[in-house]
Amino acid sequence: MYCQLKKLICCLIITIMICSMIPLQVFAAPDGITGGAYVVMDAETGQVLIEKNMDQQLYPASITKIMTILLAVENANPETVVTVSPEATILDKDKYSDSMHIALTSGENIRLEDLMYATMIESANDAANCVAEAVSGNNEAFAKLMNERAVQLGAKNTNFTNPHGLPDDNHVTTAYDMAQITRFAITNDAFLKIFSTVIYDIPPDNKKTEVLTISNRFSMIKKNDPTYYEGIIGGKTGYTVPAGYTGVAVAKRGDKTLVAVVMGSTSGANRFADLKTLLDYGFDNFVKTPITTTDVKPTVSQVIENDKIVATVAVSPSNDMYYLRHSSVSESDVTFTVDIKDSYSWYDIQPTVTVSVPENTYMYSQIGSFALTHTEKQLTNPIPVQGSTSTSTENETDKKEEEKTPVERKPLSTGLKVFLIILAVVLILVGGLIIVFFVSNARRRKRDKLRRLKRQEMYEKSRREMLVSQGKH
Repeated sequence: MYCQLKKLICCLIITIMICSMIPLQVFAAPDGITGGAYVVMDAETGQVLIEKNMDQQLYPASITKIMTILLAVENANPETVVTVSPEATILDKDKYSDSMHIALTSGENIRLEDLMYATMIESANDAANCVAEAVSGNNEAFAKLMNERAVQLGAKNTNFTNPHGLPDDNHVTTAYDMAQITRFAITNDAFLKIFSTVIYDIPPDNKKTEVLTISNRFSMIKKNDPTYYEGIIGGKTGYTVPAGYTGVAVAKRGDKTLVAVVMGSTSGANRFADLKTLLDYGFDNFVKTPITTTDVKPTVSQVIENDKIVATVAVSPSNDMYYLRHSSVSESDVTFTVDIKDSYSWYDIQPTVTVSVPENTYMYSQIGSFALTHTEKQLTNPIPVQGSTSTSTENETDKKEEEKTPVERKPLSTGLKVFLIILAVVLILVGGLIIVFFVSNARRRKRDKLRRLKRQEMYEKSRREMLVSQGKH
């Protein structure tokens, strides 16, 4: 019995070892990233493709200037002539005199457009100060505007204190927030023109007699540079001792435009290598997949104001709705949750569709929500809502939705399916081994009993023969 139990245990160990060799699908990150935080995001939808510590607050250094130039093109006339203030200069400030600049001096008159190019492609900190003063009067007011706009653009963990990104304990952002800010910034044509410029000439002014030619420090945009990236649109780099090497890159290949952000890379060369690796991962592994009209059926809802139906809303999907699907994920595994109410008010017409995939795949389970398009038809004669109060109408609507909307069962993820199959195989094997063990043990006991009975019979026969032999004598 001991030997059989030992065999059973050995079989179980071997089975578990074999099962452990079957890989479960998990989210795989590209190798070799030196940055402590990064993200790759679809520029149009904001869908996150891959990330590490994307919500961790870190020092951004000069990638801050993306927000600075966005605010400048949104809020100021580029032809404005700016007079450089003593506070904006860098050369006379020992703490920052060795930082990037274009040697602006107090009283110098220079166009705002030239300052914006100097800020973005030369990463000039004195130019950034002048841009902030031109827009808001001073750096403090400009920083307030930066933070307000960051929130509007979807930033969640950002606090800017200056327009340039030079060290400040309270000047922090995240990889996710910078990707959000950048993807909206490139929708502005004026920003995009500056962002993608390689070389720019700053003309002479009242203090300088020669043209100053500046070249973009984001080398991935230069075709003759070893770091050049095919499809690159633009980018921005940054470096301070507390921040390390930071970078933002935007590139387009085929039908995809991606934003990559890396923070805390270990060197300038590694920063560009990190951005390249991240962009390659996004372009090589994700497929643009449309959300078709068969996934979202057109629906008509009511618009209710003051207990009256005042309009109807025809909700339908936009023609260009899509998501980026990892090539390892089947379209059949993707689910669509549609949120179209029976009734709205004028202020909350926000029908959406949320796209989800199973967990333990090479994608994030919640891809994101997409706004559905709608057209409104106002009624000439409003129709009273039965049930009098808007509150009761909303409650009845909620009840109707609960009654008619079946509870959606999320499909089992591929990883969970594999695990359940492995578990079932293990249980079957264990059950079979246990049955074999008990059957074998029962047969052994039966054989032992037969042997005992046979020995007993032989003993009785021998005893009888001995007694007979003794009686003859």
